[in-house]
Amino acid sequence: MKKKLNLFCVLMLLLMVAQVVTTFVMGADAFQEGWQKGASDQATSGWTALIGFLFGIAVILAAIVSFVCFLRFILNVNQNSVLTGENVNLLRLTGIGLLIITVFILCPTLWEGENFAVAFDETIGLMIFSVFNLIVAEAFAIGLKLKEEQELTI
Repeated sequence: MKKKLNLFCVLMLLLMVAQVVTTFVMGADAFQEGWQKGASDQATSGWTALIGFLFGIAVILAAIVSFVCFLRFILNVNQNSVLTGENVNLLRLTGIGLLIITVFILCPTLWEGENFAVAFDETIGLMIFSVFNLIVAEAFAIGLKLKEEQELTI
């Protein structure tokens, strides 16, 4: 059973890495286009640029936190520490971080006038992944509570 969990955790980690890599690769053209537009167009206010920069920093920080938390979860599972409060918290932080990334990508996209259907289509995969992490965290919390109650039973 542990081997299956390890396999799924590694698969999920690879999918997270693939998501980040494809986001950066596909976003490089958009970044370059925005950079050139910003250099030629002086109509963008300083506040708009600052808010965009802060959103970008928040996305990067949330991605790092999510990745590190999930990596720590995998390491805990490899050390036969599965149903623990630390793992529940790590999975919750992973899910919340991914949800923050989704919101911080979706909001500026909509603010710039992008069609909601297109913006939603771009972020739905990450949103499903984040909600799934939160569901798994709650399942682990229920399992931990059942484990603690079973240990108290004579």
